[in-house]
Amino acid sequence: MRKKLYLFSALAAFTTVFSMLQSQASADSTDVDLLNYLQAQKDYDRLHIKNKELTALRADINNEKFIRPIDPSKPAPIIFEGNNISYNSVNGDVYAKGDVKITHNYSRLTTDEMSGNANIGDVNIPDKAHMAQSGDLTTGDPDLLLNGYDTHYNYNTKKGSMENAAGSINDKQIKAQKLEFYPDEMIIYNGSITRCPAKVPDYHMSADKIEIWPDDHMVAYNAKFWIKNQVVYKKDRYITKIGRNAPEDNAGIPIHVSYNSDDGLHIRYDYDKDLTDKINAYINFNYYTKYDLRNVYGIKWTQDKASFRTEYGYYEDGNDHWIKKEPTLIFNYNTGIGHTPYSLGFSSEYGKWDDDIKSSWHRSETVSLSRAPIYLGSPKVRLYPDIGYTWTHESYDNSSSRNLYYDASVLYDINSRISAYTAYHYSRSTTQNSVFDYDYDDYSKKVTAGISYKFDDKNRVVIANEFDAGAGMKTMDRDYYWYHDFHCFDMELKYREKRNSWHVKFNLVHW
Repeated sequence: MRKKLYLFSALAAFTTVFSMLQSQASADSTDVDLLNYLQAQKDYDRLHIKNKELTALRADINNEKFIRPIDPSKPAPIIFEGNNISYNSVNGDVYAKGDVKITHNYSRLTTDEMSGNANIGDVNIPDKAHMAQSGDLTTGDPDLLLNGYDTHYNYNTKKGSMENAAGSINDKQIKAQKLEFYPDEMIIYNGSITRCPAKVPDYHMSADKIEIWPDDHMVAYNAKFWIKNQVVYKKDRYITKIGRNAPEDNAGIPIHVSYNSDDGLHIRYDYDKDLTDKINAYINFNYYTKYDLRNVYGIKWTQDKASFRTEYGYYEDGNDHWIKKEPTLIFNYNTGIGHTPYSLGFSSEYGKWDDDIKSSWHRSETVSLSRAPIYLGSPKVRLYPDIGYTWTHESYDNSSSRNLYYDASVLYDINSRISAYTAYHYSRSTTQNSVFDYDYDDYSKKVTAGISYKFDDKNRVVIANEFDAGAGMKTMDRDYYWYHDFHCFDMELKYREKRNSWHVKFNLVHW
Protein backbone atom coordinates (compact mmCIF):
# COMPACT_ATOMS: atom_id res chain seq x y z
CA MET A 1 0.00 0.00 0.00
CA ARG A 2 1.38 3.40 -0.98
CA LYS A 3 1.91 5.82 1.89
CA LYS A 4 2.10 9.58 2.19
CA LEU A 5 3.68 11.58 5.01
CA TYR A 6 3.22 15.35 5.57
CA LEU A 7 5.99 17.29 7.33
CA PHE A 8 6.09 21.10 7.77
CA SER A 9 9.07 23.39 7.43
CA ALA A 10 9.81 26.94 6.29
CA LEU A 11 11.31 25.73 3.02
CA ALA A 12 11.76 27.37 -0.31
CA ALA A 13 13.16 24.39 -2.23
CA PHE A 14 16.07 24.72 -4.66
CA THR A 15 15.29 28.30 -5.72
CA THR A 16 17.41 30.21 -8.19
CA VAL A 17 16.88 32.09 -11.39
CA PHE A 18 19.11 31.86 -14.41
CA SER A 19 18.31 34.03 -17.37
CA MET A 20 20.51 35.80 -19.91
CA LEU A 21 18.79 38.07 -22.34
CA GLN A 22 20.24 39.47 -25.44
CA SER A 23 18.91 42.07 -27.84
CA GLN A 24 21.04 43.50 -30.58
CA ALA A 25 19.89 46.51 -32.65
CA SER A 26 21.62 48.22 -35.55
CA ALA A 27 20.57 51.40 -37.31
CA ASP A 28 19.22 50.92 -40.85
CA SER A 29 18.20 53.47 -43.48
CA THR A 30 14.72 51.93 -43.78
CA ASP A 31 14.14 51.90 -40.00
CA VAL A 32 13.55 48.14 -39.93
CA ASP A 33 15.11 48.14 -36.47
CA LEU A 34 11.80 49.63 -35.23
CA LEU A 35 10.50 46.05 -35.46
CA ASN A 36 13.21 44.64 -33.19
CA TYR A 37 10.61 44.31 -30.44
CA LEU A 38 9.08 41.39 -32.37
CA GLN A 39 12.29 39.39 -31.97
CA ALA A 40 12.54 40.53 -28.35
CA GLN A 41 9.01 39.22 -27.74
CA LYS A 42 9.93 35.93 -29.39
CA ASP A 43 12.99 35.68 -27.15
CA TYR A 44 10.80 36.35 -24.12
CA ASP A 45 8.29 33.68 -25.15
CA ARG A 46 11.14 31.25 -25.78
CA LEU A 47 12.48 31.98 -22.32
CA HIS A 48 9.18 31.45 -20.54
CA ILE A 49 7.67 28.58 -22.50
CA LYS A 50 6.27 25.96 -20.14
CA ASN A 51 7.52 22.39 -20.26
CA LYS A 52 4.77 19.74 -20.46
CA GLU A 53 6.17 17.94 -17.42
CA LEU A 54 6.10 21.13 -15.35
CA THR A 55 2.59 21.98 -16.51
CA ALA A 56 1.42 18.51 -15.40
CA LEU A 57 3.29 18.91 -12.09
CA ARG A 58 1.54 22.18 -11.27
CA ALA A 59 -1.85 20.70 -12.19
CA ASP A 60 -1.21 17.65 -9.97
CA ILE A 61 -0.17 19.77 -6.99
CA ASN A 62 -3.15 22.11 -7.45
CA ASN A 63 -5.42 19.08 -7.48
CA GLU A 64 -3.82 17.81 -4.26
CA LYS A 65 -4.36 21.21 -2.62
CA PHE A 66 -8.03 21.06 -3.66
CA ILE A 67 -8.45 17.60 -2.12
CA ARG A 68 -6.55 18.46 1.08
CA PRO A 69 -6.65 22.24 1.59
CA ILE A 70 -3.55 23.76 3.21
CA ASP A 71 -3.75 26.53 5.77
CA PRO A 72 -1.98 29.50 4.07
CA SER A 73 -1.08 30.97 7.48
CA LYS A 74 1.20 27.99 8.20
CA PRO A 75 4.48 26.98 6.53
CA ALA A 76 3.97 24.90 3.39
CA PRO A 77 4.21 21.17 4.15
CA ILE A 78 6.84 18.76 2.90
CA ILE A 79 4.95 15.74 1.58
CA PHE A 80 6.72 12.36 1.49
CA GLU A 81 5.22 9.58 -0.62
CA GLY A 82 6.49 6.07 -1.26
CA ASN A 83 5.60 2.40 -1.37
CA ASN A 84 7.24 1.98 2.03
CA ILE A 85 7.69 4.81 4.54
CA SER A 86 8.89 4.77 8.13
CA TYR A 87 8.95 7.73 10.50
CA ASN A 88 10.39 7.88 14.02
CA SER A 89 8.36 10.46 15.93
CA VAL A 90 10.96 10.54 18.71
CA ASN A 91 14.11 11.51 16.79
CA GLY A 92 12.48 12.58 13.50
CA ASP A 93 14.17 10.03 11.22
CA VAL A 94 12.39 9.40 7.92
CA TYR A 95 12.97 6.59 5.42
CA ALA A 96 11.13 5.91 2.15
CA LYS A 97 11.62 3.37 -0.61
CA GLY A 98 9.89 2.60 -3.91
CA ASP A 99 8.49 5.32 -6.18
CA VAL A 100 9.45 8.03 -3.69
CA LYS A 101 8.15 11.59 -4.13
CA ILE A 102 9.04 14.59 -1.97
CA THR A 103 6.82 17.60 -2.70
CA HIS A 104 6.97 21.17 -1.43
CA ASN A 105 4.99 24.02 -2.96
CA TYR A 106 5.44 23.49 -6.73
CA SER A 107 8.72 21.56 -6.41
CA ARG A 108 9.09 17.79 -6.40
CA LEU A 109 11.99 15.36 -5.96
CA THR A 110 11.51 11.79 -7.18
CA THR A 111 13.78 8.80 -6.51
CA ASP A 112 13.71 5.14 -5.51
CA GLU A 113 15.10 5.52 -2.00
CA MET A 114 15.75 8.32 0.48
CA SER A 115 16.51 8.95 4.12
CA GLY A 116 16.44 12.05 6.25
CA ASN A 117 15.39 13.72 9.45
CA ALA A 118 12.24 15.80 9.80
CA ASN A 119 13.43 17.61 12.94
CA ILE A 120 16.49 19.16 11.31
CA GLY A 121 15.03 19.19 7.77
CA ASP A 122 17.56 16.86 6.09
CA VAL A 123 16.95 14.83 2.93
CA ASN A 124 19.59 12.43 1.58
CA ILE A 125 19.32 10.58 -1.74
CA PRO A 126 22.42 8.46 -2.44
CA ASP A 127 21.32 7.23 -5.87
CA LYS A 128 19.68 9.00 -8.81
CA ALA A 129 17.23 11.84 -8.13
CA HIS A 130 14.99 13.86 -10.43
CA MET A 131 14.06 17.40 -9.44
CA ALA A 132 11.17 19.29 -11.10
CA GLN A 133 9.93 22.76 -10.19
CA SER A 134 7.21 24.76 -11.91
CA GLY A 135 8.45 28.32 -11.59
CA ASP A 136 6.58 31.53 -10.90
CA LEU A 137 7.69 34.84 -12.43
CA THR A 138 5.98 36.85 -9.67
CA THR A 139 7.99 35.14 -6.92
CA GLY A 140 11.17 34.68 -8.95
CA ASP A 141 11.08 30.88 -8.74
CA PRO A 142 12.63 29.37 -11.91
CA ASP A 143 11.54 26.36 -13.91
CA LEU A 144 13.83 23.44 -12.98
CA LEU A 145 14.29 19.99 -14.48
CA LEU A 146 17.41 18.32 -13.05
CA ASN A 147 18.80 14.81 -12.81
CA GLY A 148 21.68 14.00 -10.48
CA TYR A 149 23.20 11.72 -7.88
CA ASP A 150 24.13 11.86 -4.21
CA THR A 151 21.67 14.66 -3.48
CA HIS A 152 21.58 16.32 -0.05
CA TYR A 153 19.26 19.14 0.95
CA ASN A 154 18.28 20.80 4.21
CA TYR A 155 14.86 22.41 4.20
CA ASN A 156 15.63 24.59 7.26
CA THR A 157 18.95 26.08 6.11
CA LYS A 158 17.99 25.95 2.42
CA LYS A 159 21.41 24.52 1.62
CA GLY A 160 22.15 21.44 -0.45
CA SER A 161 24.18 19.77 -3.18
CA MET A 162 23.81 17.41 -6.14
CA GLU A 163 26.58 15.46 -7.91
CA ASN A 164 26.85 14.85 -11.68
CA ALA A 165 23.85 17.05 -12.39
CA ALA A 166 22.30 17.65 -15.80
CA GLY A 167 19.08 19.26 -16.95
CA SER A 168 17.57 22.70 -17.42
CA ILE A 169 17.06 25.92 -15.49
CA ASN A 170 14.40 27.96 -17.29
CA ASP A 171 15.59 27.77 -20.92
CA LYS A 172 19.20 26.96 -20.03
CA GLN A 173 20.65 23.48 -20.43
CA ILE A 174 23.24 22.84 -17.70
CA LYS A 175 25.75 20.17 -16.75
CA ALA A 176 27.74 20.20 -13.51
CA GLN A 177 30.15 17.92 -11.77
CA LYS A 178 28.64 19.37 -8.62
CA LEU A 179 25.82 21.79 -7.81
CA GLU A 180 25.60 23.61 -4.50
CA PHE A 181 22.43 25.35 -3.30
CA TYR A 182 22.29 28.27 -0.87
CA PRO A 183 19.44 30.55 0.24
CA ASP A 184 20.40 33.32 -2.20
CA GLU A 185 22.59 31.66 -4.80
CA MET A 186 23.53 28.50 -6.66
CA ILE A 187 27.10 27.41 -7.49
CA ILE A 188 28.05 25.16 -10.40
CA TYR A 189 31.45 23.44 -10.30
CA ASN A 190 33.16 22.22 -13.49
CA GLY A 191 30.02 22.75 -15.51
CA SER A 192 28.55 24.17 -18.69
CA ILE A 193 25.55 26.27 -19.72
CA THR A 194 23.87 26.70 -23.08
CA ARG A 195 20.56 27.71 -24.57
CA CYS A 196 20.92 25.15 -27.34
CA PRO A 197 18.85 22.08 -26.34
CA ALA A 198 20.51 19.67 -28.79
CA LYS A 199 22.16 16.56 -27.32
CA VAL A 200 25.45 17.86 -28.69
CA PRO A 201 24.94 21.66 -28.46
CA ASP A 202 26.19 23.91 -31.25
CA TYR A 203 27.55 26.28 -28.61
CA HIS A 204 27.97 26.50 -24.85
CA MET A 205 29.89 28.21 -22.07
CA SER A 206 31.99 26.16 -19.66
CA ALA A 207 33.66 27.28 -16.43
CA ASP A 208 35.50 25.92 -13.42
CA LYS A 209 33.02 27.65 -11.15
CA ILE A 210 29.82 29.61 -11.78
CA GLU A 211 28.17 31.65 -9.04
CA ILE A 212 24.56 32.64 -9.69
CA TRP A 213 22.54 35.20 -7.73
CA PRO A 214 18.89 35.05 -8.88
CA ASP A 215 17.69 38.09 -10.82
CA ASP A 216 20.95 39.90 -10.10
CA HIS A 217 24.21 38.66 -11.57
CA MET A 218 26.36 35.67 -12.45
CA VAL A 219 30.13 35.23 -12.11
CA ALA A 220 32.01 32.53 -14.06
CA TYR A 221 35.65 31.69 -13.36
CA ASN A 222 37.96 30.53 -16.16
CA ALA A 223 35.03 30.86 -18.58
CA LYS A 224 35.29 29.44 -22.07
CA PHE A 225 32.84 30.01 -24.93
CA TRP A 226 32.60 27.14 -27.38
CA ILE A 227 31.22 26.72 -30.90
CA LYS A 228 31.00 22.98 -31.46
CA ASN A 229 34.36 21.68 -30.21
CA GLN A 230 36.29 24.92 -30.70
CA VAL A 231 36.95 27.51 -27.99
CA VAL A 232 36.29 30.96 -29.48
CA TYR A 233 36.63 33.14 -26.40
CA LYS A 234 38.14 32.92 -22.91
CA LYS A 235 37.89 35.10 -19.85
CA ASP A 236 39.41 34.57 -16.40
CA ARG A 237 36.43 36.17 -14.69
CA TYR A 238 33.21 36.70 -16.61
CA ILE A 239 30.46 38.79 -14.94
CA THR A 240 27.02 39.43 -16.37
CA LYS A 241 23.68 40.64 -15.07
CA ILE A 242 20.85 38.11 -15.29
CA GLY A 243 17.09 37.75 -14.95
CA ARG A 244 15.05 40.89 -14.46
CA ASN A 245 18.27 42.74 -13.62
CA ALA A 246 19.73 42.10 -17.08
CA PRO A 247 19.85 44.98 -19.57
CA GLU A 248 18.07 44.50 -22.88
CA ASP A 249 21.33 44.65 -24.81
CA ASN A 250 23.08 41.99 -22.74
CA ALA A 251 24.49 39.89 -25.56
CA GLY A 252 26.30 37.28 -23.49
CA ILE A 253 28.34 35.81 -26.34
CA PRO A 254 31.14 38.12 -27.58
CA ILE A 255 31.41 36.80 -31.18
CA HIS A 256 29.14 37.68 -34.13
CA VAL A 257 29.19 36.59 -37.78
CA SER A 258 27.61 38.33 -40.78
CA TYR A 259 28.07 38.78 -44.53
CA ASN A 260 27.12 41.42 -47.08
CA SER A 261 28.03 42.18 -50.67
CA ASP A 262 29.84 45.43 -49.77
CA ASP A 263 31.98 44.30 -46.83
CA GLY A 264 32.28 40.57 -47.44
CA LEU A 265 32.40 38.20 -44.47
CA HIS A 266 32.45 40.08 -41.16
CA ILE A 267 33.53 38.48 -37.89
CA ARG A 268 33.20 40.64 -34.77
CA TYR A 269 34.86 39.59 -31.54
CA ASP A 270 34.20 41.70 -28.41
CA TYR A 271 36.52 41.75 -25.44
CA ASP A 272 36.19 43.87 -22.31
CA LYS A 273 37.73 44.12 -18.86
CA ASP A 274 36.50 45.95 -15.77
CA LEU A 275 39.30 48.16 -14.45
CA THR A 276 37.16 49.39 -11.54
CA ASP A 277 33.46 49.15 -10.71
CA LYS A 278 32.88 52.24 -12.93
CA ILE A 279 35.62 52.00 -15.58
CA ASN A 280 35.64 49.42 -18.37
CA ALA A 281 38.19 48.90 -21.16
CA TYR A 282 37.12 47.13 -24.35
CA ILE A 283 38.20 46.08 -27.84
CA ASN A 284 35.82 45.28 -30.69
CA PHE A 285 37.86 43.19 -33.13
CA ASN A 286 36.34 43.44 -36.61
CA TYR A 287 37.63 41.37 -39.52
CA TYR A 288 36.25 41.96 -43.01
CA THR A 289 37.34 39.90 -46.00
CA LYS A 290 37.20 43.08 -48.13
CA TYR A 291 38.87 45.43 -45.63
CA ASP A 292 40.91 43.21 -43.31
CA LEU A 293 40.92 44.52 -39.68
CA ARG A 294 38.78 47.50 -38.67
CA ASN A 295 38.87 47.43 -34.88
CA VAL A 296 37.50 49.77 -32.23
CA TYR A 297 39.41 50.35 -28.98
CA GLY A 298 37.88 52.15 -26.03
CA ILE A 299 37.70 52.89 -22.34
CA LYS A 300 34.46 53.96 -20.66
CA TRP A 301 33.46 55.51 -17.35
CA THR A 302 29.84 55.16 -16.22
CA GLN A 303 28.10 56.88 -13.30
CA ASP A 304 24.33 56.57 -12.95
CA LYS A 305 22.81 58.55 -15.85
CA ALA A 306 26.12 59.79 -17.27
CA SER A 307 28.96 58.17 -19.22
CA PHE A 308 32.25 59.30 -20.72
CA ARG A 309 34.34 57.29 -23.14
CA THR A 310 37.29 57.62 -25.47
CA GLU A 311 37.44 55.48 -28.60
CA TYR A 312 39.76 54.87 -31.53
CA GLY A 313 38.81 52.92 -34.63
CA TYR A 314 36.55 52.44 -37.64
CA TYR A 315 32.77 52.97 -37.80
CA GLU A 316 30.13 52.20 -40.44
CA ASP A 317 26.59 53.57 -40.62
CA GLY A 318 23.44 52.05 -42.16
CA ASN A 319 24.20 53.62 -45.55
CA ASP A 320 27.66 52.01 -45.87
CA HIS A 321 29.51 55.24 -45.01
CA TRP A 322 32.80 54.67 -43.18
CA ILE A 323 34.66 56.98 -40.81
CA LYS A 324 37.82 56.57 -38.77
CA LYS A 325 38.02 58.29 -35.40
CA GLU A 326 41.60 58.74 -34.18
CA PRO A 327 40.63 59.20 -31.38
CA THR A 328 37.35 60.71 -30.14
CA LEU A 329 35.95 61.71 -26.73
CA ILE A 330 32.21 61.22 -26.09
CA PHE A 331 30.05 62.31 -23.17
CA ASN A 332 26.40 61.25 -22.71
CA TYR A 333 23.78 62.17 -20.14
CA ASN A 334 20.13 61.05 -20.13
CA THR A 335 17.48 61.59 -17.48
CA GLY A 336 13.75 61.51 -17.02
CA ILE A 337 12.01 64.82 -16.35
CA GLY A 338 10.35 64.43 -12.97
CA HIS A 339 7.27 62.23 -13.06
CA THR A 340 6.45 63.19 -16.64
CA PRO A 341 6.71 60.83 -19.64
CA TYR A 342 9.50 62.99 -21.09
CA SER A 343 13.25 62.37 -21.11
CA LEU A 344 16.08 64.83 -21.69
CA GLY A 345 19.38 63.90 -23.31
CA PHE A 346 22.70 65.66 -23.84
CA SER A 347 25.74 64.41 -25.73
CA SER A 348 29.06 65.91 -26.70
CA GLU A 349 31.83 64.59 -28.95
CA TYR A 350 35.29 65.91 -29.83
CA GLY A 351 37.81 64.03 -31.90
CA LYS A 352 39.73 63.62 -35.13
CA TRP A 353 37.65 62.19 -37.99
CA ASP A 354 39.03 60.78 -41.27
CA ASP A 355 37.17 59.32 -44.29
CA ASP A 356 40.28 58.61 -46.45
CA ILE A 357 39.63 61.82 -48.42
CA LYS A 358 39.84 64.46 -45.72
CA SER A 359 40.66 64.78 -42.06
CA SER A 360 39.05 67.13 -39.53
CA TRP A 361 38.84 67.82 -35.82
CA HIS A 362 35.14 67.28 -35.27
CA ARG A 363 33.19 68.85 -32.39
CA SER A 364 29.45 68.46 -31.77
CA GLU A 365 26.92 68.97 -29.00
CA THR A 366 23.36 67.63 -29.06
CA VAL A 367 20.34 68.30 -26.86
CA SER A 368 17.32 66.02 -27.31
CA LEU A 369 13.84 65.60 -25.90
CA SER A 370 11.90 62.35 -26.21
CA ARG A 371 8.62 61.01 -24.89
CA ALA A 372 7.30 57.64 -23.78
CA PRO A 373 4.94 56.08 -26.35
CA ILE A 374 1.57 57.70 -26.95
CA TYR A 375 -1.24 55.19 -27.46
CA LEU A 376 -3.41 56.13 -30.42
CA GLY A 377 -6.70 54.68 -29.27
CA SER A 378 -5.15 51.33 -28.36
CA PRO A 379 -1.84 49.95 -27.01
CA LYS A 380 -1.55 48.20 -30.37
CA VAL A 381 -0.94 51.58 -32.06
CA ARG A 382 1.95 53.54 -30.54
CA LEU A 383 3.51 56.89 -31.44
CA TYR A 384 7.13 57.67 -30.49
CA PRO A 385 8.09 61.36 -30.94
CA ASP A 386 11.43 63.06 -30.30
CA ILE A 387 13.17 66.30 -31.21
CA GLY A 388 16.73 67.58 -30.95
CA TYR A 389 19.25 70.26 -31.83
CA THR A 390 22.91 69.76 -32.77
CA TRP A 391 25.82 72.20 -33.03
CA THR A 392 28.76 71.00 -35.16
CA HIS A 393 32.17 72.50 -35.96
CA GLU A 394 34.77 71.09 -38.38
CA SER A 395 38.40 72.24 -38.48
CA TYR A 396 38.76 70.97 -42.08
CA ASP A 397 37.04 74.06 -43.51
CA ASN A 398 36.47 75.95 -40.25
CA SER A 399 32.72 75.52 -40.76
CA SER A 400 30.00 75.57 -38.14
CA SER A 401 26.45 74.31 -38.56
CA ARG A 402 23.28 74.08 -36.53
CA ASN A 403 20.91 71.22 -37.13
CA LEU A 404 17.31 70.94 -36.01
CA TYR A 405 15.92 67.43 -36.29
CA TYR A 406 12.71 65.71 -35.27
CA ASP A 407 11.25 62.24 -35.68
CA ALA A 408 7.86 60.61 -35.29
CA SER A 409 7.48 56.83 -35.50
CA VAL A 410 4.26 54.80 -35.37
CA LEU A 411 4.08 51.06 -34.68
CA TYR A 412 0.91 49.07 -35.28
CA ASP A 413 0.38 45.45 -34.22
CA ILE A 414 -2.43 44.55 -36.61
CA ASN A 415 -2.81 40.99 -35.32
CA SER A 416 -0.66 38.15 -33.97
CA ARG A 417 1.00 37.67 -37.38
CA ILE A 418 1.14 41.14 -38.93
CA SER A 419 2.88 44.27 -37.63
CA ALA A 420 3.64 47.51 -39.46
CA TYR A 421 5.50 50.76 -38.94
CA THR A 422 5.94 54.15 -40.52
CA ALA A 423 8.19 57.05 -39.55
CA TYR A 424 8.89 60.63 -40.56
CA HIS A 425 12.36 62.15 -40.10
CA TYR A 426 13.45 65.73 -40.64
CA SER A 427 17.09 66.82 -40.43
CA ARG A 428 18.44 70.16 -41.59
CA SER A 429 21.88 68.58 -42.05
CA THR A 430 22.42 66.07 -44.88
CA THR A 431 25.32 64.61 -46.87
CA GLN A 432 24.89 67.59 -49.21
CA ASN A 433 25.76 70.28 -46.66
CA SER A 434 28.02 68.42 -44.20
CA VAL A 435 31.75 67.82 -44.31
CA PHE A 436 31.28 64.08 -43.69
CA ASP A 437 28.60 61.76 -45.06
CA TYR A 438 28.77 59.50 -41.99
CA ASP A 439 25.46 59.17 -40.13
CA TYR A 440 23.58 61.51 -42.50
CA ASP A 441 20.95 60.91 -45.19
CA ASP A 442 21.12 62.45 -48.67
CA TYR A 443 18.01 64.56 -48.10
CA SER A 444 16.22 66.38 -45.26
CA LYS A 445 12.73 64.91 -45.35
CA LYS A 446 12.55 61.14 -45.10
CA VAL A 447 9.63 58.73 -44.72
CA THR A 448 10.05 55.03 -43.96
CA ALA A 449 7.44 52.29 -43.87
CA GLY A 450 7.46 48.55 -43.50
CA ILE A 451 5.34 45.51 -42.78
CA SER A 452 6.17 42.22 -41.09
CA TYR A 453 4.39 38.91 -41.54
CA LYS A 454 4.98 35.83 -39.37
CA PHE A 455 4.33 32.57 -41.23
CA ASP A 456 4.99 30.40 -38.17
CA ASP A 457 7.16 30.29 -35.06
CA LYS A 458 10.30 29.86 -37.16
CA ASN A 459 9.77 32.14 -40.16
CA ARG A 460 9.04 35.85 -40.54
CA VAL A 461 9.40 38.18 -43.55
CA VAL A 462 9.60 41.97 -43.74
CA ILE A 463 9.37 44.48 -46.57
CA ALA A 464 10.93 47.83 -45.63
CA ASN A 465 10.93 51.06 -47.65
CA GLU A 466 12.62 54.46 -47.58
CA PHE A 467 11.15 57.49 -49.41
CA ASP A 468 12.35 61.02 -50.14
CA ALA A 469 9.41 63.12 -48.94
CA GLY A 470 10.87 66.21 -50.58
CA ALA A 471 10.87 64.62 -54.03
CA GLY A 472 7.30 63.39 -54.32
CA MET A 473 7.86 60.31 -52.13
CA LYS A 474 10.47 58.87 -54.49
CA THR A 475 11.50 55.37 -53.43
CA MET A 476 15.14 55.49 -52.32
CA ASP A 477 15.50 52.04 -50.77
CA ARG A 478 13.44 48.86 -50.66
CA ASP A 479 14.72 45.94 -48.60
CA TYR A 480 13.42 42.40 -48.16
CA TYR A 481 14.11 40.40 -45.01
CA TRP A 482 13.70 36.76 -44.08
CA TYR A 483 14.15 35.83 -40.41
CA HIS A 484 14.53 32.10 -39.70
CA ASP A 485 14.92 30.24 -36.42
CA PHE A 486 17.37 27.35 -36.80
CA HIS A 487 16.58 26.15 -33.27
CA CYS A 488 20.01 26.97 -31.82
CA PHE A 489 20.71 30.12 -33.83
CA ASP A 490 18.75 32.78 -35.73
CA MET A 491 19.41 33.93 -39.28
CA GLU A 492 18.61 37.29 -40.85
CA LEU A 493 18.78 37.34 -44.66
CA LYS A 494 18.40 40.74 -46.37
CA TYR A 495 18.23 41.77 -50.04
CA ARG A 496 18.54 45.48 -50.87
CA GLU A 497 16.68 45.91 -54.15
CA LYS A 498 17.90 49.40 -55.06
CA ARG A 499 21.52 48.51 -54.31
CA ASN A 500 21.38 44.91 -55.55
CA SER A 501 23.24 43.70 -52.46
CA TRP A 502 22.82 40.72 -50.15
CA HIS A 503 23.35 40.61 -46.39
CA VAL A 504 23.15 37.68 -43.99
CA LYS A 505 23.67 37.65 -40.23
CA PHE A 506 23.71 34.78 -37.77
CA ASN A 507 22.85 35.24 -34.11
CA LEU A 508 23.44 32.54 -31.55
CA VAL A 509 20.29 32.31 -29.45
CA HIS A 510 21.76 33.84 -26.28
CA TRP A 511 24.39 31.86 -24.44
